[in-house]
Amino acid sequence: MSKLEIFRINENGAGWVDFSEATSDEKINVELGLITNQVKMLCFVCHKEINRGNVCENHKSVKGAIYFE
Repeated sequence: MSKLEIFRINENGAGWVDFSEATSDEKINVELGLITNQVKMLCFVCHKEINRGNVCENHKSVKGAIYFE
């Protein structure tokens, strides 16, 4: 099971925050970004931009990989 996190930058610093702890504004920003295709998905291994899934073709055999042809 994957875990969804957002990267938060504020007066307290910067870091990854679990989506369940995101503010309503942060959740809306993520939703709008997905709807308007402004959110880029990256391979969780090498961080190469991908269209869908969670890994690029080079890492489709990695444990936890979700790769679509």
